[in-house]
Amino acid sequence: MKYEKQITLKNGHPCLLRHPTAEDAQKILDHMILTSAETDNMARYADEFTMTAAQEALYLTEVEESEDAVMVSAELDGEIVANAGFNPVAKLERCRHRAELGISIRQDCWGLGIGTAVMQALIDTARQAGYEQLELDVVENNQRAIALYEKMGFVSYGLRENSFKYRDGHSAALRLMLLRL
Repeated sequence: MKYEKQITLKNGHPCLLRHPTAEDAQKILDHMILTSAETDNMARYADEFTMTAAQEALYLTEVEESEDAVMVSAELDGEIVANAGFNPVAKLERCRHRAELGISIRQDCWGLGIGTAVMQALIDTARQAGYEQLELDVVENNQRAIALYEKMGFVSYGLRENSFKYRDGHSAALRLMLLRL
C-alpha cells in the first residue's frame, strides 16, 4: 500500500511520512542496522542483517503493491529516521482480520512525535485495509514504547516469558498487545 503525508514535529521541523520505495532499500537496511545497534529492544542484533539491498528492494516493491500490508517511513532532512509497518498475521481466512505491527525510531529522534504520527498512519491505513485488530509484542522493560502503544489505544493481553535470549545470557519477556480497530 502507498502512503504519504507531511507532518510538523514537536520541535517545529517538517517531516515526511511516506512508503519507502525500492530506491530506498539501502537506506532502510542502514536504518534497521542502526536501530538494532542502539537498543536491546529489537528482535535482531545489528550483525544479523543478511538481506542485500536488492532483496530489500524486491520486498519494498511487494509491500508497495500490496493491498494488505504497508510500510511507512519518517524522513527528516532527507534521512530515514523511523520505519514501521504491518503485515497480515497469516493469509488465511480465519486470520484475515488480524495484522502484526513493528516500528523502529532512531534514538536521536525519540520524543519528537514521530512515533505517534507513524503509529496513527498505520492505524488509519489498517482500518482502510479492513483489518479488525493490530497486534504487536514489545520487550517488557521498554516502558517508552509501551507508553506510546497504550496512548494509541493498545492493551496488554499477556506475556511471553523468556522470548529474547541475549548474548550475555540474560533473557527478556515480550508483552503482547493489541488494538481493536
